[in-house]
Amino acid sequence: MNNTYLIKINHRLPNWVIGVFFTILIALIAKYFGEMFPLVGGILIAILIGILIKNTVGVHTAFEPGLNLTVKKLLKVSVILLGASLNLTQILSIGAKSLGVILVSVILGIGLTLWFGKLLKLDRRLSLLIGVGTSICGATAISCVKGTLEAKDDETAYAISTIVLFNLLAFFIYPLVGHLFHFNAEAFGVWAGTAVHDTSSAVAVGYVYSNEAGQISTTVKLVRTLFLLPVILILPFLMKTKGTTKESLTKAFPWFVLVFLFMSILNSIGLIPHKLADSLTDIAKFLIIMVMAAVGLQVNVKQFAKLGIKPLLTGLFASLLVSLASLAMIWMFF
Repeated sequence: MNNTYLIKINHRLPNWVIGVFFTILIALIAKYFGEMFPLVGGILIAILIGILIKNTVGVHTAFEPGLNLTVKKLLKVSVILLGASLNLTQILSIGAKSLGVILVSVILGIGLTLWFGKLLKLDRRLSLLIGVGTSICGATAISCVKGTLEAKDDETAYAISTIVLFNLLAFFIYPLVGHLFHFNAEAFGVWAGTAVHDTSSAVAVGYVYSNEAGQISTTVKLVRTLFLLPVILILPFLMKTKGTTKESLTKAFPWFVLVFLFMSILNSIGLIPHKLADSLTDIAKFLIIMVMAAVGLQVNVKQFAKLGIKPLLTGLFASLLVSLASLAMIWMFF
């Protein structure tokens, strides 16, 4: 599409419109082929289409506002809509059962990643950024704690890039492992919710496996996201910094989780008819496909080569550690 034409459209419409429309188009194509090839599914096809476009023809900057809105805002809308199909008792039960798994994964993930980074003589702030991002909620966690840690922009960029890389690998590896070891929906949902980094990825990986696993991974991931709050309070003492803790806490609090719970309460007391709940869930799933398309459109494969071996090794260590720690806990208690 002609660049001048894109700029003209952007001036006439809100700047996010063409980017969102582009993700809708990719999501429709991915959904169609996902129904034709259910073993692959629309979510994986969407992210692959996005990556292919980004790293071949490229993505014009005019699309970026819409892509950012899709990843940051529409993801939250999809999670809220998923609450309409869940029962509050079910959410509380899953959340309570997964607390121990999350706690162990977060403590080991942050503590041992810091130790491994020290072993490689990696900057302590960068090690912590990777550990927090891997253990809690990916790029969101990194963005929230960078002020508290007084992290530099290049350190933040390195940490987010490692998270993006291992999130991508999770899309392909987790479902394969789950099917190979015949995990039931509960076990896989808890594993995805406690081990996959970003919220969007954890939810999507769950739904790639099954609808029930997707519901469980969504719930577990939201509980895990709340662990960011105590971590932000502890980090200044751990690092002896005077970062913007209050601002980080405000930024970190997942307000959309409260709306998600409100929707589940409405469903629990029967105020959301089954047909409406099913429709809202279908919309949420389509939004997730859109989010994955937007994620793919923002992945620059060449950037991974610029990371350097130490951040990559630290990210790999952190990802394997959190994954295996949560698997071990699930194996023992589920």
